[in-house]
Amino acid sequence: MKGRTNREPLRLLFGLNGPCKDQLERPLGGKMPLNNQIAPERRHWSGMVFNGLPPGSGVLFEDVTLDERIGAEAAALLIDPEPDQLLANASLNLNLKAGIASTAYGPVLFLIWWIPPIVNGRPSAFYEQVMNPLHFKTSGVLRCLAGQTHLHVLLIGPIGQVLTVFEYRNTFGFDGIRAGVDLARVAWPGSDDFQRAKRAYEQEYDIDKLLADEES
Repeated sequence: MKGRTNREPLRLLFGLNGPCKDQLERPLGGKMPLNNQIAPERRHWSGMVFNGLPPGSGVLFEDVTLDERIGAEAAALLIDPEPDQLLANASLNLNLKAGIASTAYGPVLFLIWWIPPIVNGRPSAFYEQVMNPLHFKTSGVLRCLAGQTHLHVLLIGPIGQVLTVFEYRNTFGFDGIRAGVDLARVAWPGSDDFQRAKRAYEQEYDIDKLLADEES
């Protein structure tokens, strides 16, 4: 598809199991976010493997435990069958462009994870993720993500193994994304067909244009 990627990105619904039950049971007001920063001596995940992941590249959210002292948290699985370029970096300058796309069949939440530089409108790498903002769990997943001090991005290799984990201070704006999801759910008047909405989004929205205001 023109303007998408050299390798067509996998468009995944969230895969969060739970989701983040402990976090969702916390009252909304007056609670400190979950401090899920991992100490250096606790960074051991060579034995972690995820089974049953779809083929191709993409991102999905999953409920994981990286440190038993912290417990379950919402993390992003970055799936790439050819991860050598990402592994060559000690850290990734990972950015997120998110929004709600309107289609005749319902709204679509898109999250485009991209790595600079952007040259001629195209980042050096990007991964596209879509979610159904009308699904009752979507807002809860975003609440879990917003309620953490850090986001852990697990780089997943071709057989589902965790190759490394990138840790970011949680400045991705998940509270604002969740607010947009809640507004979309209120505004949509009836039933939706998310599979048709996804196809319409892919046909009507060009990633180059969605990322156009990110180029510096």
